[in-house]
This record gives sequence, structure tokens and C-alpha cells, in this order.
Amino acid sequence: MPTPVAQGHGFSEAYAHLPVSSLMLHLARDWPAERITLGEMIHAFGTRGYGLLIILFAIPNLIPIYIPGWSPIFGVPLFIVCMQLALGLPEPRLPAILTRRSMKKADLLMIVEKSNPWLKRIERYVRPRPSVLTGALGARLIGIYGMWLAALVIIPLPLTNGPTSLACAIMAFGLMEEDTRSIIGGAVVGVGASILALSIIGGFGWVLAQGLDFLF
Repeated sequence: MPTPVAQGHGFSEAYAHLPVSSLMLHLARDWPAERITLGEMIHAFGTRGYGLLIILFAIPNLIPIYIPGWSPIFGVPLFIVCMQLALGLPEPRLPAILTRRSMKKADLLMIVEKSNPWLKRIERYVRPRPSVLTGALGARLIGIYGMWLAALVIIPLPLTNGPTSLACAIMAFGLMEEDTRSIIGGAVVGVGASILALSIIGGFGWVLAQGLDFLF
């Protein structure tokens, strides 16, 4: 009997009752092929699209190790998804050059397992608390703010991507569960993450400038 994942559709409906952390884990464990494309993941998530995609692109940077090159790979699609959310598009759409990108099932499982403790901590405090921030206007504001945070995620420097990704993930939880408190909490984390990232970028720029002065 094929699983919903093996059938290639209905994954999100089959596991709709599960929290995000469990949904991600099932996707990573149950996927029948050795590799999974971004397009296949989007299709599997179905109607839970925006929030889950933001979390999906955020969680690789929640792993407590710095892996060079990962920031742009996940930061660029995160920026695109947030931009589409800001524009009010009914569902996220990514260009084919991104949806065709694939990763090993084992790598996806490693990412999900390493980031699951972060996701479960967030889930403990999330519950419906509707307000204007959980409606269409709030979604657009989250998208605009998410674009700024995603731009910082893209910068390939240590500590510029983890806290900013965490802020995006918290706001995405709030968006999916209509939780005003989570959205505000994620926004506050984003302010601190932005200050940290800009400080690191500024420090790196200063060191680079000093190095160029020394050479020339």
C-alpha cells in the first residue's frame, strides 16, 4: 500500500493534524526516493504553503554549526517566498531553476532532526490569538519584514543567519496558527538579530577596509 508521499500528492492532507516539527520529520523519513526536489516539497505541503516554506528555508540555519555556502542556498528562496507573501499572492511560486534543485533525503533528515528541538520549543507556546496581525494585512507586513531578515540570511557570514532565521520561523508559526503573540515575539527577535547581523557585517567591513589600506 503506497504512502501519501509515495503517491506524490495528499501529503499535507494525510498529516494535517500533525504539528510542523512532526510534519517535517515525516516528510524526511517517508520520502520514497534518495533525493527530493524543492518543487516536490512545495507540492507535498499543499495549502500550508507559506508558513511551512518559510520554516523549511529557515531551519537549516538553526543548526548550531556554520556550513559555508548554505546561507544563499536557503536565503534566496526565503526572500522570494517572503516577497510573494508581501505582494499578497494566494500561494507561493518559485522559479523553475529553484524548484528543480534537489537535496539528498539523508541531508534533509539530518537538517530536520537537528532543528527539531528548536521547532518543538516554539510549538509549546503557539496557539490561536487572532488580531489584525493574523489577517491579510498582517501577512503582508510579515512578508515585508521577512524580506529584510532574509536579505541578512543570504550574507555568508557566521551568526548573521541563525538568529534572523529563528525570527522568520517564529513569525511563520504565528502566521499559520493565527497567534499574534508569536508574530510579535518573532518580530522582537528579528530586531535583536538585525542589530547583531549589522554589527558583524560592519565589523567585517572594517577589517576588510583595514586590510586593503595595509595592502595599498
